[in-house]
Amino acid sequence: MKKSGIIIAALLALASLAYGDTVGKAVTLKTKLITRTTAQLMAYENMHGPKLPIRKIKSLETEHEYYRGNLPSNPGSPAVAEWPIRHNDVAVIPAPAPMRKDMAPLFSVPVNFAGPDLGSAGFIPPDSTGDVSRTSVIVAANGRIRSYDRNGVLGTINLTTSAFFAPLTPVGGVSDPRVVYDRITDRWFVGIIDLASSNNKVCLAVSDNGTINGSTVWRFFGFAQNIGGGASGFADYCTLGVDANGVYMGSNRFTSSVGGFANCDVFAVNKANLLLAVPVLTVTPFRDVINTGTGQGMFTPWPCTNDDPAATTCLVVGVDNAVFSLLSWRRISFAAGVFSITANSTLVVPTTASPLAMPNNPVASPLDSLDDRLFNARVFRNRLTGDVNVHTAHGIRMGSTGVGSGAGDRSGARWYNLGNVFSGALTLTASGTVLDTAAATPNFCTIPSTAMNGQGHQFVGFSMGRTANPAGVGGSYRNAGDPNISAPTLIQAGGPSYAVQGNGTQRWGDYSVTCVDPRDMMSMWSFQEFINATNSWQVRGIKVLAPAPTVTALAPNNAIQGQTLNVVVTGTGIFDPDNTYPDHLAFSFGALITVNSVTWTNATTATANITIGGAAATGARSITMTNPDGQTATGTFTVNTGTTVKPVSGVLTLTSYLGTSPLIAGSQFIFEIRDAGTNALIETNPGTTTAGHAFSFSTSLPAGNYKLRIKGVNRFLAKSQVFALGAAGTAGLAYTLKNGDANGDNVVGAADFNLVRAAFGGNAPNLPYTVATDFNGDGVIGTADFNILRTNFGQAGDN
Repeated sequence: MKKSGIIIAALLALASLAYGDTVGKAVTLKTKLITRTTAQLMAYENMHGPKLPIRKIKSLETEHEYYRGNLPSNPGSPAVAEWPIRHNDVAVIPAPAPMRKDMAPLFSVPVNFAGPDLGSAGFIPPDSTGDVSRTSVIVAANGRIRSYDRNGVLGTINLTTSAFFAPLTPVGGVSDPRVVYDRITDRWFVGIIDLASSNNKVCLAVSDNGTINGSTVWRFFGFAQNIGGGASGFADYCTLGVDANGVYMGSNRFTSSVGGFANCDVFAVNKANLLLAVPVLTVTPFRDVINTGTGQGMFTPWPCTNDDPAATTCLVVGVDNAVFSLLSWRRISFAAGVFSITANSTLVVPTTASPLAMPNNPVASPLDSLDDRLFNARVFRNRLTGDVNVHTAHGIRMGSTGVGSGAGDRSGARWYNLGNVFSGALTLTASGTVLDTAAATPNFCTIPSTAMNGQGHQFVGFSMGRTANPAGVGGSYRNAGDPNISAPTLIQAGGPSYAVQGNGTQRWGDYSVTCVDPRDMMSMWSFQEFINATNSWQVRGIKVLAPAPTVTALAPNNAIQGQTLNVVVTGTGIFDPDNTYPDHLAFSFGALITVNSVTWTNATTATANITIGGAAATGARSITMTNPDGQTATGTFTVNTGTTVKPVSGVLTLTSYLGTSPLIAGSQFIFEIRDAGTNALIETNPGTTTAGHAFSFSTSLPAGNYKLRIKGVNRFLAKSQVFALGAAGTAGLAYTLKNGDANGDNVVGAADFNLVRAAFGGNAPNLPYTVATDFNGDGVIGTADFNILRTNFGQAGDN
């Protein structure tokens, strides 16, 4: 990178210093314990009726009374479409890399289902939101909340948001729903605001588990936006984030429901209280996250949802209130039951501008792209690299090259991957742009959200359309390690026309959610709005899959009947999440072949330990590898006849041992055949030993050089030696095993000493005697055993 690129990199790393944390003042509310089952909530709506305010424009337009279109741009922001720059820096501002327009979509959509629509919800705009648990999906919009199974089949919840939150007796109705599934506790969190003109209520509902059915119990909590003596006003456009310690809600505060913009606040709710069946709510408000003097700070603050149970810090991020092309951020920490927040810091990003409205049919009724606020922000983990990043996105105005500009002729999606999430200065690790590069009549991509799965693949979902193709659901995909994101792909076509409000800009979107599946850490889900019929919107729930895996080789690719061995499978796209996820990598080798275990190494390698039944059919067979997301790949494996069983035998010399084999009950040896070069385990055999310490076992491996590792379960350290396996087997092997390993960890050390001391004086078979500490095999734990341990103390066996 030449000089200008270095300067840009330095600017992107700048962040204002945080001048110490502010300890929050918690407010504890003793309220009624309000609980309802899903069945009770549904019964309430059935009794009172939905009372839908059909085609009612959301009465609160306060977020539009704060116009951001004329903000200045941060002078230090580079005018580029993506970061980092990967071109020879021959100009002051390098040209952006092209998107992958020439390639087919990188993803598939196996689930695409209809959520709430204008007819069932009755409000404009919808505020599309949703999330997925291990068993259920919840999709919410202004006026309607529904649950589904993971295939998109309508579930138990299907009622108005007013009926859902009726236990909190909201004033003036409710608006701005948010839905988050918490993988840590396997619970749903649903947030909303009521419409009291001043000091409105912030509402929360918490489920007792992640599976939605009639018996699911919901607890309801609420607090006034001026809790703790804060300034009077109206909390609007509340965001929602959940982590191990808190439930966080950011808000844009107006002086009243019809007043002007005042500031932004963040509320930290002690999560532990929400999970207990006690009528206590502890809320820590952090007021005025925008500096009232300079105007700098977070507009529409987003607390980042994080499913790490060990996390103690929540990142809150938003666009800067004073200028374009700048993110503002703070961290909320939790210690000893107290929340604290850092001062405002900033992060320079490539140039941005407030987006243009999306062209529509009719032309006189474009769709509102809102402004440049972030639409969602979450913490995601790359299992392959261990990287932890926050991923977020917003819509911006830009030209045909994707550079953000107030003079641009289209709107596209700008996404950010943020690093140093929990400590140090927040960094921009990657950024890019999704847009239609057509010279004329391009599709607009607005109201976006993004996620990264455990493989490091990224998806961006958004509304996508133009006059000739009214708003549908679009998406773009970026494979891990790929510098470019795919051109926008239309997933769900929209149309034919939308002009509910007559001529003029139509309220649209407002919300967008993209998340990672809590079952497999691979699939991604997105909840987006589109035009489903004339003058009607609908929320679509879509499930997005990464490219399917492949199998390119198996090693070995053949084995013999009766054999137990490791088969190393290589290919692409191979994945397995950690053990906190329920779905995992699996293999099938066909009838009478048992898969004992599967070990995932990386995106190209996994190992299956298999046992081939003695009656397994011989010949070539297809094996199937199934990724956790259900996608499969196949390879070929051959089973040969098992008539060439080869005996292996030899003699063990057991140092300082007086007994005879088989040893005192509880002792035996394990015989492992390993690769002579790599030491990789091929097969394991318990074998047999005789009174003279002779050992024997059989193998069906082909002739060749191997390493034989012998380990005593009790007493003896492991010994490895390379041997030649002949066509008729091998005899006459000799192994000398050292004594003194009481706990079986293959080391003679302090732990073994403690075990011998505890058993000292014991006589078989009575306690405190133990077989493992009777090193000389005479049936007594005494001085002779201590001497053996002392002689071999510090020794370790072979690997």
